[in-house]
Amino acid sequence: MKFFKPVKSFKDVNVAIEVFAELSASRLSKIMGFPLLDLKITEKEGKIGLLMDHLPEKADENVTNIDKIRSALAFEEVILNIDLKEEHVLSKEKIAYIIDHGHSFNAWKPLYYIQEIIDKKVSRFNLWSNREKFMEGVEIINSVDDKNILEILRDTAEEVYQYNFCKLFDRKAMEETIDLSFRIFRYRKRILPSLF
Repeated sequence: MKFFKPVKSFKDVNVAIEVFAELSASRLSKIMGFPLLDLKITEKEGKIGLLMDHLPEKADENVTNIDKIRSALAFEEVILNIDLKEEHVLSKEKIAYIIDHGHSFNAWKPLYYIQEIIDKKVSRFNLWSNREKFMEGVEIINSVDDKNILEILRDTAEEVYQYNFCKLFDRKAMEETIDLSFRIFRYRKRILPSLF
């Protein structure tokens, strides 16, 4: 069963940036093996939105992929996801996934708030993690070449741009989003061990 999450219809550049953040997190997690859902932009009943698997249950520590969930705390920190909470860990058939990454990278209002949190632990829920599992996540993140990260961010931003969620998300805004998101990722990656 699939779940369709319609994109907000506000004429606000942040709508496009939130879609970019959601898709980027999903795609980056895929190459790193962290348990996030695959997301796809699609149209349903005249609305554009994100299509994903439906997750019917709240997850707990008894899921079969608990070690992947625990190591994913490093991923949530590196992408600056301040909206991580226990309610955003759901499951299906005892396999857990972390959802809702629309407030990651530079998807912020106001944007200057990033300066206040860039050096801080931002997760409000620790995914039942411990230092050992967190550091396993750090190792996974460090194993991926930054060129691959930048390529995913670029491809994702281009796709969001092509869907024209907001006229304000023009080529300049797209390039700024890519640049800032990549700089956030690289900086957070450097300080990641200190964030547990």
